[in-house]
Amino acid sequence: MDVRDFIKKQESALRKYRRVYRILDFITILIILYTLMLLLSVDQLLPLISYFEVRTGNSYDLTGVSIAFETVVMLLMAAFLSMILTFLIHIRDKRTAAILQIEEKYPELKERLRTAYDNSNADNIIVNDLLQVVSFSLTKVRSSDFLRKKRITLGIMLILISVSALTFVTFYNIHTDTTSEDWKDLIDRLPFIPEEENPDDLVEMGGDDEEQNGNGGNEDLTGEPTVVVVDGTEVDLSLPPGTGTGFSQNEESEEILREFEDSPGGPPEATPSGTYYEEFPDGYESVIRSYFEQLAEE
Repeated sequence: MDVRDFIKKQESALRKYRRVYRILDFITILIILYTLMLLLSVDQLLPLISYFEVRTGNSYDLTGVSIAFETVVMLLMAAFLSMILTFLIHIRDKRTAAILQIEEKYPELKERLRTAYDNSNADNIIVNDLLQVVSFSLTKVRSSDFLRKKRITLGIMLILISVSALTFVTFYNIHTDTTSEDWKDLIDRLPFIPEEENPDDLVEMGGDDEEQNGNGGNEDLTGEPTVVVVDGTEVDLSLPPGTGTGFSQNEESEEILREFEDSPGGPPEATPSGTYYEEFPDGYESVIRSYFEQLAEE
């Protein structure tokens, strides 16, 4: 029998056993946590979470069985917490090598098995004789000898008890009368949750002595702001006293109606412009005047 192959086989068996222990613990913790969530009415906490609020009350059909959305969420929460607790429980487990466990279980192989394993590639009379003796002794070793049967039995019993408790709680619908409002009040009382500020509270702002004495002027604190910020620059929109309010948006100008005046009757004739004035260049007054008189006669 090859010593190295035998040790690898035992190491694989030990890893499988450790995995079984973790699975048993995970299932036990999962069932216990889910049972506690049902008892404490954790499903009433989900409407307080905005992501779950719109989905509460829905159900999913799985192989003909209707499962509520709250049940799915609580199962996922219990599974997540169970994974963390299982990891913390087994994080300090002693992962003893298969060689040491075999030597502890079979004292006749103590020191011999390690020596044979380390010198399995050597070829001499002493090593060959040692390998022959160790190989014969290894035929008595069984992988099941390293299985912690009491640990397996305890895990199965805890699972059965947890399932029985869960069935009892579910069948008789046993739970507390905690509502969403009760959960909200409980969360608000937690010391690490900041208190919500009341927007209706009025905060008194300090001012100068004149304002505190009641002579702060007639400034309108509830009207439209008189200062706006445009491209990082403050622009004052207030009007100085006496400038008036200007025209409103819907204001119409006053319509003035004037009476129509008829022109005097008579034959049409040329009428000089009111802006005409007789200022002609020196020496040409008579020529220009006669020219325009001839135009008027035509």
